[in-house]
Amino acid sequence: MDKIAVLPEAAVSSLLQAVIDVSSRGNGRDRDINVFVQRSLSRLLSSLDGVIQNELAKREPSLYQWYSSNQNPLVVRTFVNTFENDRRFNSATAICSEGKPMDTSESDLSLLVLGLFCLAAITKLGSAKVSCQQFFSMVPDIIGRFLDMLLEFVPISKAYTLTKDIGLQREFLCNFGPRAAVPKFANDHGLEISFWIDLVQKQLLRALDREKIWSRLTTSETIEVLEKDLAIFGFFIALGRSTQVYLSSKSHTDSNDSINSIVRYLIGGSVLYYPQLSSISSYQLYVEVVCEELEWLPFYYEDVPTAIVDTQGREEMPKRELISRVLNVCTYWMTSFIKYSSWLENPLNVKAARFLSKGHAMLSDCMTELDIAKNNMPKDRSFQETGVLVDATELASIDKSLESVEEALVKLENLLQELHLSSSNSGKEDLKAACSDLEMIRRLKKEAEFLEASFRAKAEYLEG
Repeated sequence: MDKIAVLPEAAVSSLLQAVIDVSSRGNGRDRDINVFVQRSLSRLLSSLDGVIQNELAKREPSLYQWYSSNQNPLVVRTFVNTFENDRRFNSATAICSEGKPMDTSESDLSLLVLGLFCLAAITKLGSAKVSCQQFFSMVPDIIGRFLDMLLEFVPISKAYTLTKDIGLQREFLCNFGPRAAVPKFANDHGLEISFWIDLVQKQLLRALDREKIWSRLTTSETIEVLEKDLAIFGFFIALGRSTQVYLSSKSHTDSNDSINSIVRYLIGGSVLYYPQLSSISSYQLYVEVVCEELEWLPFYYEDVPTAIVDTQGREEMPKRELISRVLNVCTYWMTSFIKYSSWLENPLNVKAARFLSKGHAMLSDCMTELDIAKNNMPKDRSFQETGVLVDATELASIDKSLESVEEALVKLENLLQELHLSSSNSGKEDLKAACSDLEMIRRLKKEAEFLEASFRAKAEYLEG
């Protein structure tokens, strides 16, 4: 018995068998979800059986028989008891143990989470402890199937929370990365796009905070504003780098000048707004951090079927189709951030808003120049329902007003400097008050610039 206790494969086998037993009891054993769990985990179980048998045979010829008839059933029962005493799995174990139909959707979800919980435990154990290459080569596929099935019962945001809580966050991202990259959602696509935008922003924010990228920059922005700006810029750096790799993989290194300008803007736009990043070491670390964090997101996951392979093994596509794909992918993400990023509602993030506004304008101009349709753009035009529509005339008016404000600020600043040089002590208080007013005007101007950038980006989105 002690000899078997140190065999990790045997413990994993008992754990899987316990979940299979839970899904195989009662009136619900023939339900689709129960059969799915049974078959999926049985595939894993069968790959372990031979390993256990061979290992035990080396120790003692009769040991496997004793293990199968005595030790394994005992350990399986122990695991089942543990599941039944865990409130998280009450719905799954109750319907099986009592044989009475309860809330089937709740029990199905509970059974899936139980399966994922055990798969997470096995993943943490690792291949170093469980010596079966075939087994671990199958685990990612089984986890992916469970995650896909999870979306039959809960929205993707809830699925993310569930999997994150049990330690499968990375597996979730790798499995659903292609789904995020290809905008083919159901009717609630707005909710899902919003989820992905929020997720990548927070993920990048944590990574940038971990590496303290903000500490390398000296700016007037607060750390919170700076980190959020850098997270948004960082996302588009990753998009720009992926676009470069994609174009190169298609044997297309002589892209249209407009395309090259867009790619350069995506990758280097952050330096335009935060020149301090131009330091080679700071920028290199920044790029490495954001690109590593978004490795799970394949921006160019789906390809058109007309690609061919050249003599060096690289895929080639007709130039127009290639450019169209690049523009649509970049426009999709630019538009999604404009519409769904809650960070852009803060006037202090005016630099990120300007970056997106200019980027969207560049993409729109390029599409117009090349006569390319926006094939993959979300059709939801809920901006129209908000009553916040700004036409080109109004935007031009805002531009002129801001220019006038800037001229007035410069004149006022010069006047205050003259007063400072010539003022007596009695006029110092008036001068301080004027300086305070000047600072307030500058703050209001910054908010106006943010609104202009936001309105311009949304107006360009609606025109598309």
